Amino acid sequence: MKQQRYGKIKTAALVLITFVFAMFQGGFASWFLFYSSLVFLAYELCVFFMMFRSLEVVREIDRNRLQEGEDVVVTVRLRRRFWFPLGWNVVIEPLPDRLAGVFEPHRQLIFPWFKREIEFKYVIPGLPRGYYCLTECVLGGGDFFGFVERKKTVSVFNDFLVYPSYQEMTHWALGDGSFSGTVHVAHRRSDDVAAVRGVREYHRGDRLSQIHWRASARGTGLKTKEFEHQAMNQVVFFLDVEKAHYQDQTPQLFEAAVKLTASLVAYANRNQYHYGLTYKQKERIAIQPACSHTHFIRIFDQLARVMAEGVDSFARIVGREALEQPPGVTLVVITPRVDKELVARLVQLSQKGRHVHLLRIHAHAVPAPEEKQAIQMLVASKVTCKSVHLDDVEDGKRIGGAS
Repeated sequence: MKQQRYGKIKTAALVLITFVFAMFQGGFASWFLFYSSLVFLAYELCVFFMMFRSLEVVREIDRNRLQEGEDVVVTVRLRRRFWFPLGWNVVIEPLPDRLAGVFEPHRQLIFPWFKREIEFKYVIPGLPRGYYCLTECVLGGGDFFGFVERKKTVSVFNDFLVYPSYQEMTHWALGDGSFSGTVHVAHRRSDDVAAVRGVREYHRGDRLSQIHWRASARGTGLKTKEFEHQAMNQVVFFLDVEKAHYQDQTPQLFEAAVKLTASLVAYANRNQYHYGLTYKQKERIAIQPACSHTHFIRIFDQLARVMAEGVDSFARIVGREALEQPPGVTLVVITPRVDKELVARLVQLSQKGRHVHLLRIHAHAVPAPEEKQAIQMLVASKVTCKSVHLDDVEDGKRIGGAS
């Protein structure tokens, strides 16, 4: 700011001095210096008022979905509507808060000269999991002589997600080695003629594709097809995001919990199981079980965004959200802490005939006596319990560990 203010004073002083010199000295040379200073003043005024007036900033990201550890390539374009050489520009790309302490903001010095469009690229390497927004771009500029310097912040929004890394699991030992949760589906695909077992009266909410038009045409009202019941495996993951459970732990513990969830989700998707996800950070996230590529992307979008910032009790969330699931669904609870309240909730669910699987993720080789006693109580109540060490998450074959 001082440099800019003093630059204006120096420019005005230069014109004033040449004018006074021309008035007192006279002659061609003195007046030539004065008029030359006027040309210089006109150039400085053009630089000051037109530096950012016609400048447009466009930022592009090569991908908006990445895997943890990958690099993102950012392309920045500066466009002008005229070719007049105004001097130099410097572009500063501020980073999101999560990356600000890891990487330095990118700075690019540009001499546009007569170019109307300039493009440069830079790379943000080794991105950790998360949701990132690039919201602004800081532009600086000045003249060739160093008398004028300006700075402006331009709003340019770009966002991208970095998915958690996961391991390709070959098996998941849950009871008999597979998902134990089965639910019955009241209908199958409407175009599967072999699955139709009869007709019934039309009820509000039935899809048009389920209407049996031939039976309805007999004049007794609309009829709906009834399909054979089909059993399929379903599982819902309950991820512990309660902030208090991770405060005294290593920062990698929550990331390991997310990676563990991602590995199990990928296993379920690969084996065509129906899976869902539930947690409550600031807002309640409850994705019902399904199985498709779109559903897989939807789950991983949430796993990329989730942070250990929940304030509600995880035990109460499990108890409340489990009631929303139909009987037969396997409830997989992923948490670093097994307290009395959680034990009571899980025992209550198990006594009601729910299939509960507890994955306790930890960073210590030996669990505390209280946790060991709580796990024994859960095992006695037919709750499947497994302990997963922090280092085992990186090895898909060892996920599940010893209980």
